[in-house]
Amino acid sequence: MKKLSLGLFLVLLSLVVIAASNPAVFAKAKAPVTISFWFPGADKVNDSYFIEAAKSFEKTHPQIRVEVTVLPATQADVDLKLNAALLGGTYPDVLSAYLANIGTRGSQGDFFALDKFIRGWSDKNDIYDSVYDIGKYRNKILGLGYYPNPEVLVYRKDFFKEAGLDPNRPPTNWEELAAYAKKLTLRDNSHNVTRAGLDIPAISSNVFMKPFFRQNGALVVNEKKGQPMLDDTKMIGALDFIIKLKNENVSIPFNYQKKETIPFLYGKSAMSFLQPTQIIKMMDSDPSLKDKIGLAPVLSGKKKSAFCGYRLFTIGNTSKHKNEAWEFIQFMMSKEQMRYRFVNLKIPVVRKSMEDDFIAAEPAFNKVLMDYVKYGQGDNVVAWNTLAVKYIHQAYEEAYNGIKKPDQALKDAQRNLLRELKHVK
Repeated sequence: MKKLSLGLFLVLLSLVVIAASNPAVFAKAKAPVTISFWFPGADKVNDSYFIEAAKSFEKTHPQIRVEVTVLPATQADVDLKLNAALLGGTYPDVLSAYLANIGTRGSQGDFFALDKFIRGWSDKNDIYDSVYDIGKYRNKILGLGYYPNPEVLVYRKDFFKEAGLDPNRPPTNWEELAAYAKKLTLRDNSHNVTRAGLDIPAISSNVFMKPFFRQNGALVVNEKKGQPMLDDTKMIGALDFIIKLKNENVSIPFNYQKKETIPFLYGKSAMSFLQPTQIIKMMDSDPSLKDKIGLAPVLSGKKKSAFCGYRLFTIGNTSKHKNEAWEFIQFMMSKEQMRYRFVNLKIPVVRKSMEDDFIAAEPAFNKVLMDYVKYGQGDNVVAWNTLAVKYIHQAYEEAYNGIKKPDQALKDAQRNLLRELKHVK
């Protein structure tokens, strides 16, 4: 190495002295990086948590600022915002994505693969394997699950007593579910249902039906091969079971996507599938329900299965601050933040070391909840999941309304879906 000339050495030394004596120079060098964090809104408590969590992160990471944006709650509105962000070059550094986004947006290259970050993460072995699996698209981890949101079979213990059923023995399989639904249904003199035995939706059935399909052994979609399997005999068997039960006149029609229309919420049904936040809201608004509402175990047909939606942390592929974004995600996945979420928002934990604490907090409620997370599966992770859901809805509604038999409805759905997929890139 060549020796520095005395003149050059003095110049460099003078620059160092000037910089050290001028705080503005250092302030500029240490200017914090700003990352954007977008999440779908839910309610005041939920939204406030994420906003305050970002502020807490800034206190412990003064070199990183977080700009928080609360998105609309619906998937369609979120997609509009994200599409506009793509066009405008403002895609968020960190996005709290829905599970369906991993297939629909991950396939379009929206998300940065997290595999390298996760390999170097000291906490990686404390996280459930399913958290990594659900965020995968084509063997790359595009999202880190942090918010499991299962659909839990709930029932009214007081209605069970009225019907002569044991309030501590909820249904565990299809046969019991059907038998109990018939026994629990109340009708008026005109045979109109005044209190449903089981909430069976009239429309928007995808989330309701997926567990029944899977309990009967159906894949719905072969994700490895990228093939829909709507006309599988296991799919047909599950739809046939539900339609036959509906035809026993045990339910009151409602829209499954409009959660506020679910009869169980108004005491108009004995059994239903609800999200944990809905159950907690019911109990909070009427504390007497705490002793009247029970959680049934995960139903089993040929196997146990439940529907469990997820929200996942993702990093935008266009982010210029991926390291800082990963710092923020690690903070949000910390034990402290996860504990706050399970105590205050009732969100199940996804760390192995915290499972016992979570169950001990409310054993009767949380133990069942963890089983729903364990056996839970969300929507299929394929780029065309939205199309598959459209045809599942269509087939269900045709069968529900007696326009087609279940087998014909699903065979037509499979054929039409395959035809449409030929035009999908």
